[in-house]
Amino acid sequence: MRHLSTFAALLSGLFLFAQDFTTWTTDDGLPTNNLRDVAVAADGTIWLATQSGVSAFDGSTFETHTTTSHPGLATNDVMAIEVTANGDVWAGTDLGVSVFDGTSYTTYTTVDGLSDDQVKNIKQAPNGDVWLGTINGATLYSNGTFTAFGSPDIPFGGVQYIAFADNGNVWLAGGLGGIIIYNGSTFSTMTTANGLLSNRIRSIAIDAAQNKWVATAQGISTFDALDQHSGDHTRPFILPAPDTLNPATDIVIDGQGTVWSGIYVDYLVTEGGVSAYNGSGWTQYEEVDGLAGPNVRRLAVDAEDAVWVTTSTGLTRITSPSIGLNERSVDPLFSLYPNPTSDRVNLEIAMEGMVQVQLFDIGGRLLRSDASNGRLILDVADLSIGTYFVRIGNRVEKLVVAR
Repeated sequence: MRHLSTFAALLSGLFLFAQDFTTWTTDDGLPTNNLRDVAVAADGTIWLATQSGVSAFDGSTFETHTTTSHPGLATNDVMAIEVTANGDVWAGTDLGVSVFDGTSYTTYTTVDGLSDDQVKNIKQAPNGDVWLGTINGATLYSNGTFTAFGSPDIPFGGVQYIAFADNGNVWLAGGLGGIIIYNGSTFSTMTTANGLLSNRIRSIAIDAAQNKWVATAQGISTFDALDQHSGDHTRPFILPAPDTLNPATDIVIDGQGTVWSGIYVDYLVTEGGVSAYNGSGWTQYEEVDGLAGPNVRRLAVDAEDAVWVTTSTGLTRITSPSIGLNERSVDPLFSLYPNPTSDRVNLEIAMEGMVQVQLFDIGGRLLRSDASNGRLILDVADLSIGTYFVRIGNRVEKLVVAR
């Protein structure tokens, strides 16, 4: 199932949300399909926190670190992952954090200054500091020293995620206590009293305009650059009736400003996937579209704006179909007839030379792509009744299939 809030939103976001999906599982070299977190290194390597170790993917092969191959790793059951600017890999576990320097792992625990050994999230700040969210608080690693923060600064429930604002504030996602903001000296909190949909926070993303996107157990709340509540998205993912609650598992923003959120619900129904917001409406993607599965854990965006999705049943990369330079430079007039149609439609193009003709469904999924030099007959007899879109270059025409 896919969804866009309005027809106008679909038209404006059609090309953005025509996506390709590539999925990897144990059949392709993953040590397990149960993936917890993902991070992208500067060299493009995809690092995964898995139930069976730390795995590095170079685009073709997976290299997995376990307690057997790398004895310094605390445990094979890894919950969080981060790659710092110097290339070190931080792996959060329930037994502390293990840091890989390219050769071996060193594990740090509460004995070394962690607020708790159960590490839920790890993020590096722009100034180089490393922050760790734990089940009982947060820990700052700066200049070789761990500093732990707990109650009363961090409410009961610990910290699930960490994000950084341009003004230097650290935004902490409270597991039960709302948002905790650290300004370098003091902590403050934001809860449902400040507009949050829920005090159970799973993730926070901050866009270029310093708007905060907060993934909660009941949907997504937004706050503006002044940290004032600016809105909510309670149904970015349309679920079968009667279940409408949207527990958001993660939220990230790509280089184009598109907001991507993981959604997963496992009561009444078992549904989930990824939804993308282009400023006007949401498009949702599910297992039927190519996702590894509905139980979405964490997301990451690479340098090419591909979105990496970890699930309990494998790894998926979401990318936009490539468009050649010649295609981008043309904007040909074309006509479709008959329209509406029941089985076939004639397409005539007012332009010489070969062009690429693309057919999308109403959710923006690319259904087929054909080359044409002026005239083409599209067979749509196998399509369901509904609205579709034909694209050539930058021009789009609506096609209606009716019977």
